[in-house]
Amino acid sequence: MTIDEAKLFFPFEEGDDLEELYDERFFEYKNFFLSKIPIKKVVESKLNRLVQLDKAYRFLQQELNNVRIPEPSIDWSEVNKAIEFPNNVLKAFNQWEELKGKCKQQIAVATAIENLFKAVNEFVAVTNSYRAKWVTEQEIDIEVSQLSKEEDAMQVYAEIKQFNEKGGTTFDDILLVNDNLFLLKEMKRLSLLAKNYSSGSI
Repeated sequence: MTIDEAKLFFPFEEGDDLEELYDERFFEYKNFFLSKIPIKKVVESKLNRLVQLDKAYRFLQQELNNVRIPEPSIDWSEVNKAIEFPNNVLKAFNQWEELKGKCKQQIAVATAIENLFKAVNEFVAVTNSYRAKWVTEQEIDIEVSQLSKEEDAMQVYAEIKQFNEKGGTTFDDILLVNDNLFLLKEMKRLSLLAKNYSSGSI
């Protein structure tokens, strides 16, 4: 790598404080990961760019400031692990909300690329595993306009409670009861996300 090549991934002007620039860009990446429920392919692309940015930053610090920063230890195997969710819709939803909160907290407090990388991939694994519980091969004749737009958690909870009151418990029951349009739409949305955007590896 040359300085000009490094500047492609870590642009800077003469007189810039490289460490301050890195911290600003690292914070921007954290905000991106916190602001969205992850779609694996999007996250993979973003993480790859972060790794390139980090590599370029370490190179520039060594070349320009004679500061050696150890190479981070990144575990790519975290990407494809699965999380177990119950078949009970309410229990699965509560587990999802709890794990989602923990993942976001880990992302928020991450101060190094290794920690951020691990937290983000944990979030991807949790998200993909939760979406997989909603997958159905049955055609649901409801239009979904925005796949990636998450429904309000309080509304989802209220709809599941109403579904429970009518005797529904499991994900299969959503199709059997077949009168909760909100949950049927959510099943179609998450099923499409799982089928179309949960595959691939870094």
